[in-house]
Amino acid sequence: MYLPNMGIVFAAASALIISAFIYMVVLTEKQRKAKASLEYSLDKLKKTYDELDEQAKIIVRKDLELNTAQEELDKKINSLYTLHKLSKAISSTFDSEKFFSQIDKSFIEELGFNKGLVLLLDKDTRELTLPVLIGYTPEEQGQIKEYCHQNPVLEQFNQPILVAQDSLLDQAKNELLPTLKVNSFCAVPIISQEAMLGLMIVGNDLPYTQATEGDLEILSILAGQIAGGLENVRLYEQLWHSHQDLEQRVAERTKELALANEKLKKIDKLKSEFVSAVSHELRTPLTSIKGYAAILMAGKLGEVPEAVKERLKKINLHSDTLTKMVNDLLDISRIEAGKVTMKLQSLNIKEAVTEAVDLIAPQLKEKKIQLSIEVAENLPSCLADKIQLERVLTNLLGNALKFTGEKGKISLKAKEEKDALQIDVQDSGIGIAKEELSNIFEEFYRADNPINQKVKGTGLGLALVKRIIEAHQGKIWVSSEPKKGTTFSFTLPKA
Repeated sequence: MYLPNMGIVFAAASALIISAFIYMVVLTEKQRKAKASLEYSLDKLKKTYDELDEQAKIIVRKDLELNTAQEELDKKINSLYTLHKLSKAISSTFDSEKFFSQIDKSFIEELGFNKGLVLLLDKDTRELTLPVLIGYTPEEQGQIKEYCHQNPVLEQFNQPILVAQDSLLDQAKNELLPTLKVNSFCAVPIISQEAMLGLMIVGNDLPYTQATEGDLEILSILAGQIAGGLENVRLYEQLWHSHQDLEQRVAERTKELALANEKLKKIDKLKSEFVSAVSHELRTPLTSIKGYAAILMAGKLGEVPEAVKERLKKINLHSDTLTKMVNDLLDISRIEAGKVTMKLQSLNIKEAVTEAVDLIAPQLKEKKIQLSIEVAENLPSCLADKIQLERVLTNLLGNALKFTGEKGKISLKAKEEKDALQIDVQDSGIGIAKEELSNIFEEFYRADNPINQKVKGTGLGLALVKRIIEAHQGKIWVSSEPKKGTTFSFTLPKA
């Protein structure tokens, strides 16, 4: 039997072992590299997963924040809309009771709360009232009122503040939580420009619904609206009370004036009756005096010396003056009493002017005064009493003549004015001081000027003229300046 060479076998075995070892080494290295590559891939995948997980968490968190912000925004929009409705309601009433009736349960709920109260301080009596208490039983309302009266609540909440169970505030503020039966609340002072008017508190008793800073903002706006509304209500009430007080005073004063007016009417009537009676009584002796003076002057009782005749002439002249004054007084009192009936007829104003001018023509010639008359030919007729109109024109022309110096000017103009005729008597005389114009038509009033100091008069002429014009349903007025002349104007109705 042939046996192989052991050396060859050993060499072949060794080569085989070495090849197997080398293969194993190569295979192990490949496995190591593959494992390393796999571990790297796993690490990379884990990092990617972690990043995706973190991003997912961020997205979820952002989504929650956006949802929260959206909810807060929706809540603010709803609250602002609710405030707008309340603001319109508040501005439409000036009654304090109706004012607070607008803040009801539905309004508080629309703001996102289920309990609320308004605490007011009366600025005069310093008394506390609670016009609004929502979400409480009668028993709870009594407890809250008692607490507010016993504790300085207004001083504790003199600025907007948010109170919750976990808020780090002083004990006094946190004591209100169980009193108000809420888990959180917003307290906002109601402040006007002058002082603190009160306090508004709203809250929730639900553990999952907490008051927020956004709620505090909205309530601060609401408190400002309430403060403005309260000021308007109080101002309106003050104005109303002032108006009522004024009306009462006016009514009382009117009553007093009415009584005084009645007394004045009685006094005026008595005065007119007295003047009328006295005038009648004076006319009889004046007539006798004038008659006896005429008899004596005529020499019917014997020859009268010239010196006596001169004095009798003065008696006669002064008797005429006194008779005229008595007649004027009697006419004024009769016109005022309505006892003189104007005999109204259609008159040509030019004819009436001509007759009045004829009476004063000698005096115009004596003082060399230029008189101009302007009356249109087509001027309508007036409705007047012929005798009384001539009396008015004579008085006004005589008055102008009296206060106009030599070579002066007087003009008389008549023109049409709507439903009336206007007559102006103008002179270039000494004029009238401004402070005397308002008294010029008063009885017995005589302006303080050199002419009146020299020439005696009764002060009744213009007063009589005014009464006659007013009895014709006309008007009379005067305009004048010292040293620039005077213009008397009056109106008469058209025929």
